[in-house]
Amino acid sequence: MGIAMTLKQLEVFVNVSETKSFSRGAEKSCITQSTASQHIKGLEDELGIRLFDRGREGALLTEAGKVFFSRACRILGECDESRSAIRRFLGMEDVVLKIGASNTPATCLIPRVLGDFTSRFRGVRMNVSQGDSVSVIGELLDEEVELGFIGARYDDDRIHYDHLLNDEIVCAVSPELAGDRQSLSQAELCKVPLVIRGQGSGTQKAVFDALAGTWINRDALKIIAVMGSGEAIIRALLNRSGYGFVSRMSIADELAQGGLTTVRIPGVTVSRTLYAVRREGRELSPAAAAFYSLMLETWGHHGNKKPG
Repeated sequence: MGIAMTLKQLEVFVNVSETKSFSRGAEKSCITQSTASQHIKGLEDELGIRLFDRGREGALLTEAGKVFFSRACRILGECDESRSAIRRFLGMEDVVLKIGASNTPATCLIPRVLGDFTSRFRGVRMNVSQGDSVSVIGELLDEEVELGFIGARYDDDRIHYDHLLNDEIVCAVSPELAGDRQSLSQAELCKVPLVIRGQGSGTQKAVFDALAGTWINRDALKIIAVMGSGEAIIRALLNRSGYGFVSRMSIADELAQGGLTTVRIPGVTVSRTLYAVRREGRELSPAAAAFYSLMLETWGHHGNKKPG
């Protein structure tokens, strides 16, 4: 048999217990005395035992009633805490927003809006996990994060994609290693040492998609290292390890300071779209909806913002 007792019955029971009076307990519960009596009778029928002794001293708890009283208080207390938690959630107070981001969004896009967001919503704490685009999609589908920001699109109808902005991928190298060279032919690209990202990287997917339009395949490239992050590639390039394809945004400082330069590959143009992603058909929390909107507003393709 299913449990028939209600929260209202528990509330009336506790109020009658504390006031030792059906009339005062009813008043405290904002109901009539006869309704309070019906609630208590319903509880007693459900539990199969009397909860109150009624006498000249008022409504006194039976031994069974004493056992039930502490549990009823705990249930009502949990309900009050649950209501408070939802109010905090809706009001974005004491909320942790979990986000997954691939390299470029994590290092170039999210930091630019973080101060604005946290100043508007001081009760929200951000938890940003960084990985490649494939791992971010995995976190999103496993509901480990609520939002994702990635550099590639995959054929999965469980994911909703929104266009953030277009990103240029360039072939970068240290000036010392490049020398006077400003471009590489496709044949020369296959001879220079190349540092690349792993298979799940949106950047690397865009590079191989672009190379698919040429005679070059992966086996023709002189790959000396496969790195786990864009930052690792940039560090390797700064240390003259070789050439690498990276987001222009991610090396803006290095280009400005002369630590890196770029070379053209005639016939090869690499670009990609950065996306904001969420689970299809799922309602976002207020904090997630606010951050998602801010990212689209700041970086969306109707008003792209260049890092500076």
